[in-house]
Amino acid sequence: MVAKIKSSRESKILFPQSNITKGDLLEYYQKIAPLMLPYLKNRPLVMQRFPDGITKEGFYHKNAPEYFPAWIKTINIPREDGKPVHYVLCNNKKTLLYLVNQATIVFHGWLSKINKLNYPDKMIFDLDPSGKAKFKDVQEAAKKIKDLLDELNLKSIPILTGSRGVHIVIPLKTIHTFEFVHHFAHMIGLFLSNKFPKLLTTEISKIKRKNRIFVDYLRNSLSATAVTPYSVRALESAPISKPISWEELFEKSMNQQKYTISNIFKHAKLHYQPHIRGQNLQKALKRLKTIKISMEKH
Repeated sequence: MVAKIKSSRESKILFPQSNITKGDLLEYYQKIAPLMLPYLKNRPLVMQRFPDGITKEGFYHKNAPEYFPAWIKTINIPREDGKPVHYVLCNNKKTLLYLVNQATIVFHGWLSKINKLNYPDKMIFDLDPSGKAKFKDVQEAAKKIKDLLDELNLKSIPILTGSRGVHIVIPLKTIHTFEFVHHFAHMIGLFLSNKFPKLLTTEISKIKRKNRIFVDYLRNSLSATAVTPYSVRALESAPISKPISWEELFEKSMNQQKYTISNIFKHAKLHYQPHIRGQNLQKALKRLKTIKISMEKH
């Protein structure tokens, strides 16, 4: 029995090759909750559920089912057709563990919170390796983005996704609309892919990306999501998403699936929690335009 909820079928194997059970998953999320919950709080949640384990087809779940207990908080957000979506708000450990008991393995949160849904508190670049690109290429791509962000005086945080790539997160003041942030992120993606065309691309077509790193700026949109830090990924060994330092990202031994539910609590860097205040993009936008003009002249 896991604290605060009535769990079921804890012996069910969800990761067959790794022999990881639902009970193992519940234990991990119970331990990691104090670090993970601040990243979930007051964000509409999309659940990625795998009732029959990761080798069977899972599904993304936005609408809270009617059978969810009344104590689970939800928020109704209308879709484009006017029909509401009843998003779960995972604001406490009890809700977190209930969702895991419902075979939610991966947690995906909005880039904005319920008090200002159209004003994100972060901008994200998802660096996704295409073709034969390796993690060292992701590291090089991250360095290019960091160099530009530093030049724009924007502080950023790298996050191992636990899957293929890396997220670069820029905390924001909630003063810019998604439309503005999407435009700004698109400008950065285009600028860098034009400057480093052999390494980076913003091509939507996977075929056209070839062996480059896709600078995905598209998730900077209303209702788009990003995997929540400390969420498990639906891959064997149960790797997790984790914020790390820039120094750690550039270590030669680093890889995108370094941290798993089996080793995370043994790492001294478990509690690495970057604290960066929300930033204003207006000055950075002006600086980016100046840099572009200067490059075009040369």
